[in-house]
Amino acid sequence: MKSTSIPQTRRRALAVGIALAMSGSALAQEQDQDALPQGQSNKSVEVIQVTARHKVESLQETPIAISAFSGDQLANSRIEALNGIAERVPGFQMNVYNAAEPELFMRGIGSDIESAGAGAAIGIYVDGVYISRGVAAAMDLYDLASVEVLRGPQGTLYGKNVVGGAINFITKKPSMAYPEGKVELTAGNYGLLQARGYVTGGLSDNVGAKLAFSAVDRDGFGKNTHTGNDADTLERYSVRGQLLINPSDDLEILLSADYSKSDSVPTVRHISYSEGRNAAFVSADPREADNEFDGFEDTEVKGLSANIRYDLDGMTFTSITAYRDNDFGFYENAAAGMVDDSLFFDPWGDPANNNVADDDALAAMQVDDMWYQHKEEQSSQFSQEFRLAGVHGKLDWQMGAYYMREDIDRHEMVNYWFHTPWGTTTGKIYNSTYAVTDSYAVFGQASYNLTDAWRVTAGLRWSEDEKDFRSVASGRRFDNWDNMHGDLDGNRVEGYDVSTQGSWDAWTPSLVVDYKASQDLFFYYSLARGYKAGGFNGEGPESAEEALASFAPEFALNHELGFKSQAFNDRLRFNGALFFTKYTDLQSQVWVETGPNTPADLEVRNGTGEAQGLELEFTALLTDNLTLNGAYGYIDSEFTDTFEVDGNDLNGNRMRRTPEHTLNLAAAYEWESDLGLWAARLDYQYQDEYFFDNSNDPLTKVDSEYTVNASLQLASLDDSWRVQLWAKNLTDEQNIASTTVYAAWDNTVFSSYKAPRTFGISATYQF
Repeated sequence: MKSTSIPQTRRRALAVGIALAMSGSALAQEQDQDALPQGQSNKSVEVIQVTARHKVESLQETPIAISAFSGDQLANSRIEALNGIAERVPGFQMNVYNAAEPELFMRGIGSDIESAGAGAAIGIYVDGVYISRGVAAAMDLYDLASVEVLRGPQGTLYGKNVVGGAINFITKKPSMAYPEGKVELTAGNYGLLQARGYVTGGLSDNVGAKLAFSAVDRDGFGKNTHTGNDADTLERYSVRGQLLINPSDDLEILLSADYSKSDSVPTVRHISYSEGRNAAFVSADPREADNEFDGFEDTEVKGLSANIRYDLDGMTFTSITAYRDNDFGFYENAAAGMVDDSLFFDPWGDPANNNVADDDALAAMQVDDMWYQHKEEQSSQFSQEFRLAGVHGKLDWQMGAYYMREDIDRHEMVNYWFHTPWGTTTGKIYNSTYAVTDSYAVFGQASYNLTDAWRVTAGLRWSEDEKDFRSVASGRRFDNWDNMHGDLDGNRVEGYDVSTQGSWDAWTPSLVVDYKASQDLFFYYSLARGYKAGGFNGEGPESAEEALASFAPEFALNHELGFKSQAFNDRLRFNGALFFTKYTDLQSQVWVETGPNTPADLEVRNGTGEAQGLELEFTALLTDNLTLNGAYGYIDSEFTDTFEVDGNDLNGNRMRRTPEHTLNLAAAYEWESDLGLWAARLDYQYQDEYFFDNSNDPLTKVDSEYTVNASLQLASLDDSWRVQLWAKNLTDEQNIASTTVYAAWDNTVFSSYKAPRTFGISATYQF
């Protein structure tokens, strides 16, 4: 049997980290006993309550690596989308190829597999409802009470298991009191206009209602220089309605309905590197390009849910029923530049078919690659979760059952034109994938207080996923010798339509031991196993056999040692975690060569790897007016077993989308004047270099990046109004959102970028 022990050098690194973390916490505990300097107030850092374990408890006594953001923190920091959360959480990386399909990675694991036959490694939940597709996660962050980011496998407390981490969005509940509300209006550069707010109040003594909305319209960050129109625009409208009903003191019913629609233009792709052939067509402005059309990026998301909580004799029963419906359409030029697809030159064919003199003549006229891609996806999900929880003396327990059905129809079309050293090829490929997945689970967890200081928690989950999968393909292929497809009998055909089924199940346990050393110092050790179901490639395989090929389920075994501390009379909060995670059958999307004279294609392969690291977070009230927040993450991740792709062994390669170092710092200074309460804020985020793909191709290497944001706010003394001047990416950094290597004649890298420098003014009125 192969050993999975931690290598000696890594054990030393972890030991040093543990020693530093524990000594720092002990010092903080010792200094906490010191008296306050004369004249200093008793002001302390904000107390944070979290619900990550389905009960309200202090962040400082929750044995999970968790980052929590209150609604006020989100507003003060101008965090308006999920990428703003990712920039402030250690070990969390987010890339966006298109707004409807964000690619989330945490501690080295994530997914960018777009097929209907694959799922996500990072789970997103809204008020306890699992969001199965990325399109539903590309939302505005509004009307939120808090956001909680849990790192590492989660399953023994959650209906839908996740292998890499969970992001919980918790909305504000309706009020049953006198009507109140808030409205915020924003204007900024690039024609930004935004409005959002809510109104809530009691309809009767035991019924409260709330209506929240968000609307944003922005001109493009880029431009299509051929049509003269903006690119990378944003137009989105969202609304959420809720009813809170308390028929009795023991029963609470929360009914929710939400709707969101966006109609935007995608970003242009910029040639960020050319091996030579396309160098003449590199745009001087990375946010501008010639495109035959503008394209579109449209989404529509709808959801209904009912959350029922009933207090029984010594127990609490919870039921969460939800239905969601998602649609998105996406059409873009994934390459860059204008292409006349009627031009043709084949040095090996009949010269009478050529309408260009030679390769050099064609190279002087246009780029070597046209890739017009159109994607449409319709998906729906129904989920039902039941939980029962209770406390009996020293025992605190929860158990539950979960069911989800997900139905996905995905259609893709590519209109391509390539010119390679072997000639010109052009055509269209059509690919559709259909998947119906039924997920079942039972789970439970119990905590026992051995003493006032020691507690042990054990959990167990059983999950099963059954998937019916269908793949349909047709059109003229570019990735083989005859431009045809292969059927299951090996015949060359114009298309195929095949179906298959797959089923995967797993037991995933967890164990936690925590120790409350003092009122302000808390330690924990956790061991958890995570699981994600297997699936099917689906993204346009050349043959029916490849389309039906499945990839194995993904597993993570995570060891974590953490501490949480407060010191200096609660003016300093300092938390940290050391982790070591072993990934088995890690689902990785890789480029695979399809032939000696044809471009590579995408396939999902399973590999084995490990990640270890250190995560630190702190909040320090340096003075009564000055607060400093920060987080640092270190990750060392790599493939550890043979992982061959086209004869190249990726063993030892760094895992994709995993910067070794990340850092964020935020300083806020608050003071009072006759005009009101002032707050000045400065944010800094840094991430180390990383590879976009597991091949560690130097062309996919993203250099280290940083971002600086700032704001100045004035609020009335009664907080009925506030005005905020803000700016993001002050130094106008050109940070990478996505990067892809295509090789027609030679290697070309196409990149898109995060937002440039933006600034604006926001005014809020609360009544």
